[in-house]
Amino acid sequence: MDHETVGQPQPANEKLPGEAGAAQPEMEKNREDDRLLRRFQITMPGADIAKEIDALAAQYSQKVKMPGFRQGKVPVEVVKKVHKQALEEEVIQQAVNKLAFARIEQDKIAIASEPYVEKMDHAEGKDLVADIAVEVLPDVPLPGLETLKVEILKAVMKGEPFDEAKQIELVLEANKRSQAVKDRPIQDEDLALLLVQSSDMASKRKWPRQETYFLMKKDSAEEISGLYDELLGKKAGEKFSIQRSYPAAAAKKAWSGKKIEHQVEIKSIFELKKPELDENFLKALGLKSVADFKVKLKEEYEHRQEHRKDEQIMDKIYEKLLVSCRFPVPRSLVEQEAARQLSRNQRPLNFKNDEEKNKLKEQLFSQAERAVRLSLILEQIRKQYQIDVTNEDIEKEYAHLAKHNSLPEKEIKKYYQEHKKLDELKDHLLNVKLNEFIKEKIKIKEV
Repeated sequence: MDHETVGQPQPANEKLPGEAGAAQPEMEKNREDDRLLRRFQITMPGADIAKEIDALAAQYSQKVKMPGFRQGKVPVEVVKKVHKQALEEEVIQQAVNKLAFARIEQDKIAIASEPYVEKMDHAEGKDLVADIAVEVLPDVPLPGLETLKVEILKAVMKGEPFDEAKQIELVLEANKRSQAVKDRPIQDEDLALLLVQSSDMASKRKWPRQETYFLMKKDSAEEISGLYDELLGKKAGEKFSIQRSYPAAAAKKAWSGKKIEHQVEIKSIFELKKPELDENFLKALGLKSVADFKVKLKEEYEHRQEHRKDEQIMDKIYEKLLVSCRFPVPRSLVEQEAARQLSRNQRPLNFKNDEEKNKLKEQLFSQAERAVRLSLILEQIRKQYQIDVTNEDIEKEYAHLAKHNSLPEKEIKKYYQEHKKLDELKDHLLNVKLNEFIKEKIKIKEV
């Protein structure tokens, strides 16, 4: 394990995790009141510090450049005199880091975050004494899984009956292809190829002219405000200009708070047509006949139904576990999870006011706290019941994937090895084993 430098605790501020300049926000009012905070003291004799400074100065003397000396020939005493403070700071930093992690390893402390220095005393020539604090993982008390019961609606357990006609229609809809049309104006569900030039009416700045496709759906998000209504009824070859004033929260940030003119030319119009359930379509799907298609369609529908039912059952089980297991959650892990969730959000965060920002922050940390708590519960179940992924499990999954994807098993193995995906596969298999184990232990009742 690589150890980062032990650092000083940082003050909290009001930024969300992941924002520029965001420090660690406090989950509780006083860090010292945290039930998961473990404190200990480390010391290092002054003589040892002096030896380390001498050794570091000797290293630097071989590579440091100083006026009046050739590189590699700078006397150690000169280096110590000129760089006294930097040498001492580096030695102390490395010493604190090394001693803190040595103590953590010695005491077998299960840490949740990097340790930090709360207080440090080191007068010149004296011993180093530092008070260290580190957040630790909690004890997770599990209830008897056999004593827990969850209630699931019968409709969820039964699922929806298979409607062949409906499922065929959904497949055909999903495989719509565009076909150019010239003899009619644009209508709903069409795909329009546009040439657009936008310019700022105040500064006269122009953005590059670009081709873009626009799908005619009334409720779709529009980068250019009101574009659907402007295009409806127009034909290929027509040109028009529209002016729009954009709010601060505009989809395109460059237009925020500005009045923009859009010069639009309709290059082409396409309609999206469903394919025929014929030989060519079936061949593209890798099937030989309509009968094969219908069998496959039903199998996949039933698989999705089973997966959806399983997800809903596990959601109920997770809620039961969360209610039944009470323990403090490491703030640092919650912050990390909140930052991870925020980083997955691709859209810029624009807040109307502090109230809206604080509401999102509260929601974000609530979701993160739940995710961390559940993760700790599942890990405790794994440890307590000794659930793990074996080589046999992996080999079985290789065989399953090979059959499902109609590929040689060696190709499946090669993919996971060459793309370094084996850990992801193990995580998936472990999650499956855990879920199956929990479902067997907890009573599930239909209501």
